Amino acid sequence: MSNYVDSETIYQQWLDFFGFQDLASKIRTIADDQPGQRSLRVKFNDIYTHDGDLAETLISFPELALGAGQAALRSFLEPDQERSLFINLRIEGLFSSGKERLPIRDLRAENLSKFLSLDGLVKKVTEVRPRLVSGVFQCTTCHFKQEVLQEAFQFTEPLECPKDDGGCGKRSGSTNFKLVISECRFIDSQKIEIQEAPEGLQGSEQPQRISIYFEDDLCGFLFPGDRVTVNGVLKSKQRKEGQTKGTLFDIYMDGNCIESNDQVFVDMDLSEKDIEEAETLSRDPAIMDNVIRSIAPSIFGYEKIKQALALMIFGGVPKEYGDRSKGRGDIHLLLVGDPGTAKSQMLTYMARLAPKGIFTSGKSASAAGLTAAVVKDDFGEGRFTLEAGVMVLADKGLACIDEMDKMTESDRSAMHEAMEQQTISIAKAGIQATLNSRCSVLGAANPKQGRFRIGQPKHEQINLPPPLRSRFDLIFTITDIPNARADRELAETIIRRQRYAESVLQAKNDDRKMEQLEESMDGTMDDARPAIDLEHLKKYIAYSRKTCFPILSKEASVEIIDFYVNLREKNSQMSGGEEGGVVALTARQLEALVRLAEASARIRLSAEVTLQDAKTATELMEWSLKDVAMTDSGVYDIDGIIGSGFKNQKDKMYEILTIIREFQTRDGRITRTELRQRAGERNISENELDNYLKKLQDEGAVYEPRTGEFSIL
Repeated sequence: MSNYVDSETIYQQWLDFFGFQDLASKIRTIADDQPGQRSLRVKFNDIYTHDGDLAETLISFPELALGAGQAALRSFLEPDQERSLFINLRIEGLFSSGKERLPIRDLRAENLSKFLSLDGLVKKVTEVRPRLVSGVFQCTTCHFKQEVLQEAFQFTEPLECPKDDGGCGKRSGSTNFKLVISECRFIDSQKIEIQEAPEGLQGSEQPQRISIYFEDDLCGFLFPGDRVTVNGVLKSKQRKEGQTKGTLFDIYMDGNCIESNDQVFVDMDLSEKDIEEAETLSRDPAIMDNVIRSIAPSIFGYEKIKQALALMIFGGVPKEYGDRSKGRGDIHLLLVGDPGTAKSQMLTYMARLAPKGIFTSGKSASAAGLTAAVVKDDFGEGRFTLEAGVMVLADKGLACIDEMDKMTESDRSAMHEAMEQQTISIAKAGIQATLNSRCSVLGAANPKQGRFRIGQPKHEQINLPPPLRSRFDLIFTITDIPNARADRELAETIIRRQRYAESVLQAKNDDRKMEQLEESMDGTMDDARPAIDLEHLKKYIAYSRKTCFPILSKEASVEIIDFYVNLREKNSQMSGGEEGGVVALTARQLEALVRLAEASARIRLSAEVTLQDAKTATELMEWSLKDVAMTDSGVYDIDGIIGSGFKNQKDKMYEILTIIREFQTRDGRITRTELRQRAGERNISENELDNYLKKLQDEGAVYEPRTGEFSIL
């Protein structure tokens, strides 16, 4: 195609296209509806089908083509409308025409001044502010008015007051020009920054970013965390060092059309073949087992945990009640385990499996990095802007947070609202905003001492505060205990997979060797291969979450209610039945049971939550409770998760404080010998006394002014 393009020819091509598509009536309707509608949206594929040359001109010379298109569009307006109204020409559907998607990191000099389509996650947004398009200036000497068109980033004043048009003829150095705001033409303007989506990154790649400018009716619709595809013209802006202009240029996009917004799990492009395959998979009686076997298959064992991960990735059904309050459908899961138990591997695999999964480490993440931050930098031209954190970027997806025990208390407390209400409220620097964080959270942590200590209750070794622990639907502990049979099986599995991987590398460029390898090791790697391919599983999950919204059956409802009531009643009887006794479950766990049962039904694409789904949920809940909420007497005590310790432990600690208070001497002290004697009278053993005294000292309730003497603070 020639570099010379005739604007009059392009104008005629647009007129032919508008006439062929019969858009004249639609243009007039938009004009009559202003200020409601202000844009005519045209599909690129329609342009390409009607006139291939016009489509190619739009890609190669977008500013010229869009300008001619705007002029052609305005020719369909009435004379009075043509002078007062402005209708935008928006081009959508660029990728549906077969154009190759261009990642942000692949933008080069050759792409400048071309019409492109980019997609990513919205990282920052500025406020919507008016931009001067055409300024009316009045000469302060003779009061003559003249209009000056403005460039995008530079304010331009008149050089002189034109004498030929009726002015005084003075130049800008001899007179001043006053901007008449009431007669100027402004347009809404907003700047956003998008970054590459996490699922498209490889290894340790840093996500690349680009700034995009929107105008008029495109402003004010995007927020940090939104997933967006933008069509527009790639442009450049010269860098300056002080007053010196440099030879390096920054790139940005002049946005023409927001093609799609918030494309997540449920908005994945699914072909008819994908839907057919999903329906076929759902009819397999072993679909639950196949999904579980496809969750981190290279990690040996952990069947119950993998089942919980499978339910988490499918999720429950989000609800809105009659009073407009909302119930979350996302399932939160916490793994606490000894070092080397593959927690991080499971998290990274789940982040890959979720189309909007983000992995981060708690040690390297701050409260602002996890939720959202108000920042002041060059992006906002000196104004404060809102920057999205991990849980906002993972909206309608999965946030995997490793090493949660290494986070500071203030950083962890920022997650409370994000996990339960699934919103993040910001009130800083004059910005008040509420961002969505509708994501599941998969957390991992190590025990307090680095490794679980045998004999000490596990809930005491979870180094997370009770308010945060209580927001997880299921908590699993992973201990590394020597067992000859299990250790041998694990070692053989790992070595076998290592040998296979080494052999694959050796035979990589030799087809004959690869065939021999497959024959010699046939069947030995089946346990490391997922039952359902990763891409197929992603699409199956997307289809399930998009189309399946199961309803609790009567049998499932009865099963969940009976489990909840019976466990609480059994617990009350075993703990003596006293008022204010040990509580096994709360309403929060009851809601978690419903979410788990719904997720189980979604795995089968079932429209109804069956009795088996409810049993799957109750079995997982009981498995989790045994880990962290079962006392030595076999009673479930939910205070082990949502409180500061089991009730019987807190009762004995209160007894010790009462003894110190009752039998302390005049100087407010009691000796260890007397304390041991009085505690024995109240059925508190010497070991228990030592343990509880240490906890009371750690909490600051008791201190030891002298060795062997105790006092209450």
